[in-house]
Amino acid sequence: MNTEQILFRCSQLGKLMTEPKSKSETLSETTKDYLLEIFINEKYGRYESIANKYVEKGKHREEDSITLVSRYFKKMFKKNDVRLTNDYLTGEPDIFEGETIQKAIHTIDTKTSWSMQTFFRSQKGLDKMHYWQGQGYMALTGASTHSVAYCLVNSPDNAITDEKKKLAYIMHVLDPGAKDNDEYIRKCKQIEINHIFDIQAFLNECPWFEFDNDVNDWQWDVPAMQRIYIHTFERNDEDIERLFKRIADSREYIETLNSRVK
Repeated sequence: MNTEQILFRCSQLGKLMTEPKSKSETLSETTKDYLLEIFINEKYGRYESIANKYVEKGKHREEDSITLVSRYFKKMFKKNDVRLTNDYLTGEPDIFEGETIQKAIHTIDTKTSWSMQTFFRSQKGLDKMHYWQGQGYMALTGASTHSVAYCLVNSPDNAITDEKKKLAYIMHVLDPGAKDNDEYIRKCKQIEINHIFDIQAFLNECPWFEFDNDVNDWQWDVPAMQRIYIHTFERNDEDIERLFKRIADSREYIETLNSRVK
């Protein structure tokens, strides 16, 4: 295993950049735990899945979030599918402005919120993981600014159905299709309200969906521009140099792990 050829994913750079508690240490315990994962991946080909309902919604609703970003900037964007690498990093920005991704002047990353609660919590301040991810994208592209676009869009129909199934299990409802449990039906209606923000878009996509709410009396739509929050920040070349130095230190640490099993 050649540790000098290991590239670090932009989405995970925040794990590298956590500071150690002791000034005598170069790497934090959080960073070391992450580097152990990378070592196992590279050495043994073992990968642990991080799939969960939040990640799955992000994957399935990425295009909806990009559409929302396009409406916000009044400019048509499309998903970037070009993965970039340099001597240290690998990454695939969601959207960019510029002639090509290699000559981007502005990169944008969409973050699809699971719920209205998580959407508003994201507005408290820029998450360090998202900051370092953005600096990584700017290092790869040469862009001078990066935006994190927090988007609140409809959940997939299967996600709503899964939430209802979980509710039925918790409430010991043997026949979820029965209409004689008022409390269960009430909570199912709330699940739909919690996950649908544009009823017409949902109906267009899922005309077969069996609602517990009366869609003819639906009053729960949220205007599109109330469902997007943009945080933009500038390229910081000093931080990018710090990042490259941390990667060099991280590769040395992975080499010490590798040397133990040679």
